[in-house]
Amino acid sequence: MSMPRAVRHINEVRALDVVFRHGRISRANIAKELSMVRSTASSIVASLTEEGLLVEDESEDDKSAGTGRPGTFVRINPNYGMFIGADIGVGRMNVVALDMEATVIAQSRSDFSLLEASPDLVVRRLVEVVEGIRERLGKDYRIRGLCLTAPGVIDRNGTILRAPILGWRQEPILEKLQQRLPDIPLLIAENDANAFAIAEIYQSKDESVDTEIYIYLDAGVGGAIVNSGQLLRGQDGYAGELGHIILGDEGFVELATISGSFESFIGREAVLARYRFHGGSAGDIQAFIEAARQQEKAALSTLKDWSFYLGRGVATLTSIFNPARIVLGGPVSALFDLCREETLEKVTRNLLDGHPIPEIKLSSLGLEGPAIGGASMLHKQMLSVDESLVFGRPKTETMREKFSD
Repeated sequence: MSMPRAVRHINEVRALDVVFRHGRISRANIAKELSMVRSTASSIVASLTEEGLLVEDESEDDKSAGTGRPGTFVRINPNYGMFIGADIGVGRMNVVALDMEATVIAQSRSDFSLLEASPDLVVRRLVEVVEGIRERLGKDYRIRGLCLTAPGVIDRNGTILRAPILGWRQEPILEKLQQRLPDIPLLIAENDANAFAIAEIYQSKDESVDTEIYIYLDAGVGGAIVNSGQLLRGQDGYAGELGHIILGDEGFVELATISGSFESFIGREAVLARYRFHGGSAGDIQAFIEAARQQEKAALSTLKDWSFYLGRGVATLTSIFNPARIVLGGPVSALFDLCREETLEKVTRNLLDGHPIPEIKLSSLGLEGPAIGGASMLHKQMLSVDESLVFGRPKTETMREKFSD
């Protein structure tokens, strides 16, 4: 790509990002945000509008641009495309579709037993869901990409190297999806906790915090480390396996992962096993939460144990990363509100005097969080500078072609 083309591409991406963050904005204010003259901003907006990425919004004049003729707003064209995120969990699959404004436009949940959770069956069901979404919305939206998320270690080629909770190893899940959905231009696979972190950041549109840690608590425990809005992936892309850090010699439950791991103390199966140890009988996490709210003795004893190890794990992560904020998500995270003070006390006890304590908060996202995050990753990629275009092959020259066949 020539230098003028490269600069043009970068400025188009910057303009799209400004419009996305504001929702609707005038050309004059786009120029202000990008520190460029109005004529240049107008030319960029005109190009993006011609490609279908932006649309005029004349519902209200923009009086904030200064003197002179008032400008009209532009906004992202929501119909330009949709991005699908599909999260595979234990016994369930959540699928979410976002439009170009990152608004949820379709949602689906499928439940299945562990015996049915073979990779081939999951792929088959996912293809059925995608085709159903395409049938309902295909006339108005084109699928620009699909991201599959799962609770496991996934390599850069989309092979699930290990997902102990699902019983999957060396599973080329992305290759199977590509065979069944060859017309979708971009297919990626991602760890569910990483996707959950991106969903949280993307929903708030806040990338200003220096260091954050995200912990996703479900049947297993996943994690993500984020610095200034970017995932810390590590040398081979496997950073953030927080559920596998060792907190003791033996956890509350024996899992397919390492004995004494964080998730063997605070994951769903660990909670229910500890509850049974104390004499409880709840069969799922919601029943346990209700028992705790009713102040049942076995449930309260379990919460005390759970808060001890959550606090110890959070303190360990705080000592290593010094995060400003730790966000808890997933169905088991609701326990934190039942023992918040006890957990914070344990965090403090396991740190040196005067060590900064991060803010610990609960995510507002439900079970669909990782699926939303997967779709958000694709959306974010659409609004990012394509370095291969700027520094590499002079092949694609328009934003439209970036996500086309």
